[in-house]
Amino acid sequence: MDSIGIFDGLAMNLRQLEVFVAVVETGSFSRGAEVSSLTQSTVSQHVASLESEVGISLLDRTRQGILLTGAGELFLKHARKVLAERDALLQAITGFRGLQQVDLTVGASNIPANYLVPAILPRLAAEHPGIRLTLQTGDSRAILNQLQAGNTELAVVGSRSDQRGLEFIPLASDLLVLAVNPRHPWSRCATITLDDLAGSPLVVREGGSGSDQALRKALHQAGFDPARLQVAVRLGSNEAVRQAVIGGLGAAFLSEISIRQELQRGELVKIPVSGFSVPRQFWLAVRSRRAASPAARVFATLMQEGFPQSGAAHDL
Repeated sequence: MDSIGIFDGLAMNLRQLEVFVAVVETGSFSRGAEVSSLTQSTVSQHVASLESEVGISLLDRTRQGILLTGAGELFLKHARKVLAERDALLQAITGFRGLQQVDLTVGASNIPANYLVPAILPRLAAEHPGIRLTLQTGDSRAILNQLQAGNTELAVVGSRSDQRGLEFIPLASDLLVLAVNPRHPWSRCATITLDDLAGSPLVVREGGSGSDQALRKALHQAGFDPARLQVAVRLGSNEAVRQAVIGGLGAAFLSEISIRQELQRGELVKIPVSGFSVPRQFWLAVRSRRAASPAARVFATLMQEGFPQSGAAHDL
């Protein structure tokens, strides 16, 4: 069959795609009809029309509900992309009318989500009340994957990657500092050595985090094999690591930004490591060669103004 001829005469529309996605996501024609504000018979007609137009079954109807066929899985993936592009188009037009009731989805890794992004939210709300921000959080690797897949428009992360199609704009700098609770033996030390690290339990972040990547890079550069570390536990957030250290589970390298109050209150003690430091950089990540929405440009500007680096601001 001619690869172009299969699409001859296609008349599917966005409403049909919406109905199909609603049926799949709710698991039935009746619930799909409810969320689509249509009758069940109309929903069935829309799905049947789609199947007729593509010439293959998209759904299996069973007593337990509907199931996607292999073709249905493929169709769903692309239908969602089409609808997402429709939403992006409408949002862009709305943005040009003055940023009124605009949705913006931003991804942020752990430290930026808790300490950087919240710092610019009051100004965002005051200057652009029509922007409705949704913040997705995770480790840096997961957040960059979400950005690359187009599920977020911007990302604020603690590490950069070589993933294709992404561009990184530097924001604030930070240090990972070794912290213990006041009862830890190291709390009475003026300084320790790298070799001392191998002899005491450490609490560390998960492998995909910017903190873990920065620590491993610094250790390698110092000629210390990270495998020598005595890892007590790996935890999925900076907050979990911080609480574990306060509770006495071990020492940890923590973002200095994130533990300022605990250091001031004496809940944690910062321990210098002789000849060793773990600098890190926060980044604003965007998809290269993609026009940013007005809302995304506003957010990027506020982040760059709130956490400036030397040099001119990057214009999206």
